[in-house]
Amino acid sequence: MITALGCGIGKDDFDVSKLRYGKIILMTDADVDGSHIRTLLLTFFFRHMTDLIKRDNVYIAQPPLFKIKKGRFEQYIKDEREFVKVMVKRASEGLVVRHGESASRIEGADLTRFMGYLNEYLGFVEKVDRRIRNEKLTELLARAELVHRSDFASKSENEMPEKLQLLHAQLAELADEMQFNLHDPVQDEEHHTWSICFTDSQGATRCIDWVLASSPEFRQMMSKYSQIKEFLEPPFLIEFAVKGAAEVATEELEGTEFEEGEAPAEAKAEAKQSRKASRIPRDPVEKQTARELFSYIVEQGKKDYQVQRYKGLGEMSSAQLWETTMDPERRTLLQVKLEDIVETNEIFTTLMGEDVEKRRKFIEDNALDVKNLDI
Repeated sequence: MITALGCGIGKDDFDVSKLRYGKIILMTDADVDGSHIRTLLLTFFFRHMTDLIKRDNVYIAQPPLFKIKKGRFEQYIKDEREFVKVMVKRASEGLVVRHGESASRIEGADLTRFMGYLNEYLGFVEKVDRRIRNEKLTELLARAELVHRSDFASKSENEMPEKLQLLHAQLAELADEMQFNLHDPVQDEEHHTWSICFTDSQGATRCIDWVLASSPEFRQMMSKYSQIKEFLEPPFLIEFAVKGAAEVATEELEGTEFEEGEAPAEAKAEAKQSRKASRIPRDPVEKQTARELFSYIVEQGKKDYQVQRYKGLGEMSSAQLWETTMDPERRTLLQVKLEDIVETNEIFTTLMGEDVEKRRKFIEDNALDVKNLDI
């Protein structure tokens, strides 16, 4: 690689004017191994050829993670979030969701928007649940709306706040079903706040306190919850719209996206032809939790499509690599920037250096804030 770049390496030999290329593009697999390799390459450039980053010569390729296909129609999708968005949009066009005892309706653009918020909310629920290890209880915390310090603080001596009293009573009712041992509430006399702890079936003690409620992941969960809480009342009843063939074909045609280089007229004709007689009426489907609802609708969006998830560039043909990742007219590149060289240097030293304890502490302190983790 050093020979190919042509600018040498080391204080005495490095000469940026001898660089043979205007762009140095790092292209690795879209899985966790590819991320590790990309990190090692970035470490190399940061440590030994920093000027190339400062001069905006270093880029990261953005290969797609998914491809969906139906007949002649193909679409490449960058990442998990965009994939969910596409699937939800396709599913929402033919569905109505009723929620709660009043059976209020969500449909069309409102349903698509709700599912987007729900996806983000469930992601933060997962992060908070790494502390609780029981998703049903974690969602119960969201409904308790413990968002202020006053929700944990004593109004008077030995008097637990009202929201915590209600939560403790709810946990007491669930203790046998969830197989945990609920402790008596405890008051922190120094900070004048209350906490509720329980011991789970694995013998681990979990606590609900202001430390948890003030954490970034909990605050983010509550922010998303506030946007959709009116729609989160079960049961969820999913109804299927019945439309005539011509209407369905027209809607499908309008919502279809075609990649450049395809034969749009033929592909559109095939998309229209694929919609035969009117849809067969289907019985409503009931789901009891928001996660079940979300998973079901995403699966409905996948119906009739072949979904391929690329874990490695080797799974693509040369033609696919060219049209998605390498063609200068269509590719997407992420430019590597040095916005804060001091902080960047410290992070690289921590993560890639030889101080194991420092690296372990960094990971423990930041583990719950990770946004993209592929295991």
